[in-house]
Amino acid sequence: MPELPEVETYARYFARHALNQRIASVNVIDERILGEVRKETFVRKLKGCTFTSVRRHGKHFFADAGATWLHLHFGMTGDLAYYRDTPPRFAKIVFAFDGGMHLAFEDVRLFGLADLVDSPDDFIRERGLGPDPLDRAFTPKRFAALLEGRRGAIKSLLMTQEIIAGLGNLYVDEVLYQTAIHPRRPVHRLKDAEVQTVFATIRRILRESIARQARDAELPGAFLFHHREVGERCPRCGGTIRRTVVFGRTTYFCAKHQR
Repeated sequence: MPELPEVETYARYFARHALNQRIASVNVIDERILGEVRKETFVRKLKGCTFTSVRRHGKHFFADAGATWLHLHFGMTGDLAYYRDTPPRFAKIVFAFDGGMHLAFEDVRLFGLADLVDSPDDFIRERGLGPDPLDRAFTPKRFAALLEGRRGAIKSLLMTQEIIAGLGNLYVDEVLYQTAIHPRRPVHRLKDAEVQTVFATIRRILRESIARQARDAELPGAFLFHHREVGERCPRCGGTIRRTVVFGRTTYFCAKHQR
């Protein structure tokens, strides 16, 4: 499932191609991609409008259309495509702009979602989403406060969207691998220095992935991303990569250096 870096990449793509163009028409090709909004309402509220800005919070994307906001969640296979003539095969919604260009929201497996919201802030509050880890207000002090008094595995906490919004299975595994912390380590057993290291590592890895447009293949070879196979040699310490299940998700870690 796309995590924060992927959604940030989509947000930048949308901003680069789709802003400040009048929406001439909206074609909902498959209504199953819509959330709570009806097709007729979705089309009526967006047709004739102009997207003026974008916003991302965790894995959620928002585009300001004036009287309403477009909300996209990309699921496992959602994507955006900006084109002139030929729509992508799995386009579910197509926005046609004055001038002849189009933006498609495509999704092979229909795990994504398109909806309208009155306000991103209201949406975040109503869903009880935690802070975005790249937000300026998300400080080391605030991160430590989120962990204080909690129990359970550190991986479970980092993946809980109501605590921190945007991290998923792959990036949490990577953070814990690079901080030498076992994914099952109880949160209350983390030292203060480890908490600060986790915070810094989260930000560093997310920013590095965004800089590479969330292309895993372009991340450094020593990242766990490239070694998620049982029995593979850990490039960091020479240990063995193992697999377990934490928070209901397949989890890879080094049996030697992660404690």
